[in-house]
Amino acid sequence: MLATSSHNPIRHPSQRSRNLLLAIALASLAVAGFVLPFVWDVLGAVDAMPKMAWLQQMLVNIPIVSWMMMFVWGATIPLMLLFMLHQSPHHRMRNGFFVLVLMLIAVTWYVHMPSAGRCDVLYPNAELACSAMRWGFSTSLGLATAAYVFAVFVVGFSSVGLFAQCISDKPAHAT
Repeated sequence: MLATSSHNPIRHPSQRSRNLLLAIALASLAVAGFVLPFVWDVLGAVDAMPKMAWLQQMLVNIPIVSWMMMFVWGATIPLMLLFMLHQSPHHRMRNGFFVLVLMLIAVTWYVHMPSAGRCDVLYPNAELACSAMRWGFSTSLGLATAAYVFAVFVVGFSSVGLFAQCISDKPAHAT
């Protein structure tokens, strides 16, 4: 029979740890709200990049699928970032590489998909759905940015904690 400790800080975080995590999450949302206009500018610049005609033509022929898949890419990347925080360092590197691949796919997809602004033109009787989709893109981008900022904050605080721990460790001297 396995012995289990009655106090496991990973499974039963203290109120202080929960408050710190909530503070980091709220700070991430605030930073994401501040930088979101710049992210849209970067995406506009990315959209001006050269395009692969075959991929652009394929996505133009299936605009709804193209737009919905952008939500899939937009949700997968922040979920992988958050999942990566719970992995061992070896797996973090692998998952970090996986996130970079997903980001490359998402950016390539974004550059080639038809503009969401054309939804009203392509589907004139679906104004509400088109508005919801554009709102969803903005919300998705904001949440993805917040998840990225959260991951950066957590990794930054973890590295500062490890650095402080290394400084405070005193080497044992042999007698």
